[in-house]
Amino acid sequence: MLYFFLSYARGGDDVYVQEFFNDLCDEVRALEGLDPATEVGFLDNRNIQPGDTWPDTLVDALSRCQAFLALCSPAYFLSEPCGREWAIFQERIRQHQLRTGNTGSTLIPLRWLPSRTMPPAAQIIQYVPEPRHEIDNRHQEPHRERGIRQLLRIRRNRDDYLEFVTTVAELVVEATWRDPMPTAAERLPFDGVPSAFHTAMHVDAVPPAVNGGPPPVIEPTSLLPSSDKVYFVVSAPTAEEAADERVGREDRQYYGPTARSWSPYKPGTHEPLADYAARIAAGRSLRAQITEVGELEACIDQARRDNQIVVLLVDPWSTKMDANHEILVRYDRREDHPAAVMLPWSTDDLETSQKTPELNAAVRQTFPRNMRRPHTTTFRQSVLTTESFRSDLQAVLEESRNRVIANGTLQRPLPGPRGSRPILEGP
Repeated sequence: MLYFFLSYARGGDDVYVQEFFNDLCDEVRALEGLDPATEVGFLDNRNIQPGDTWPDTLVDALSRCQAFLALCSPAYFLSEPCGREWAIFQERIRQHQLRTGNTGSTLIPLRWLPSRTMPPAAQIIQYVPEPRHEIDNRHQEPHRERGIRQLLRIRRNRDDYLEFVTTVAELVVEATWRDPMPTAAERLPFDGVPSAFHTAMHVDAVPPAVNGGPPPVIEPTSLLPSSDKVYFVVSAPTAEEAADERVGREDRQYYGPTARSWSPYKPGTHEPLADYAARIAAGRSLRAQITEVGELEACIDQARRDNQIVVLLVDPWSTKMDANHEILVRYDRREDHPAAVMLPWSTDDLETSQKTPELNAAVRQTFPRNMRRPHTTTFRQSVLTTESFRSDLQAVLEESRNRVIANGTLQRPLPGPRGSRPILEGP
């Protein structure tokens, strides 16, 4: 039995999310008397293996879990995949209520970080209250909920945090046994499900007793930095450059007249990789601009000013080209590593497979600092199939968007009417 699904927005807090997930799993097992190896929860970066089609895996977990725990934050409400996860589970609850007549809900929102605004779908559900943070008690300040993230980050809150984990585990176990839901008979297509946070909720769907009337349609991107564009920067040889002895490529069917012609997944698909990436980005409401590695620094500078995303698509063979190698090494020496890096090659490319040790050595010489970093979603090596490229790129775009939310610059709107303005609290 899968007790719960933990839904969260990828970003810089992943280590804290993992700690919360581990602690919650341990507590659920303890309450149920289960073996330590028993799987009780689902967290995507823990359960999805490289190369899996992650939406299908997520939908399977959403179709059989008993409780849905949402780690709510500004980034969470801006995330379309998180909104889809919420929508899929909410639809499963609706179908169960229609069959049984029960009115309970096992969708449990948890405040990871406070949000000034929330979409209507999240406004009508009661949050699990937090314990008082130690800093509030010590200074006798009015209690403000700062979120689970703060409970984890400040170690003097450890006792309160563990008490909160127990409370959530009890809710999960109670939800599992009070009104168990059968596995969904139909698996909804993840990419075809509208996000619960990016679709206006019909007035009739909000109980008047909760809100007292129809809620406003909230624009989640109005108060936070957000991205609507991605630069795909291609580092690959042309067919002519691939024949140069410094590159030493014999099978040049993967290349064309320009770097952006590179198509590493032939014969499965002849579509240039950058064009395929642009189609994936369009499915996530991102405009794409494709350019070559000589423009990398200019793209990074422009993206930083405009809160946009940069993804480097690197053919391992191109790391043997002097000009490309120099640009990529210069990028690797940066402290901030603002771009995501993906290194695709195909299992059907026999020459690349035979030269794997040599190419891996060239990649290590080009990206020594990135190679030494702990596991990160935004540095992807050996992306071997179109399916794994699609899955990995979706994860890369999602985390990159979350980084913009956390670190980007708030763009001030141009003067002129645009609905009601937010009220700023302060002296």
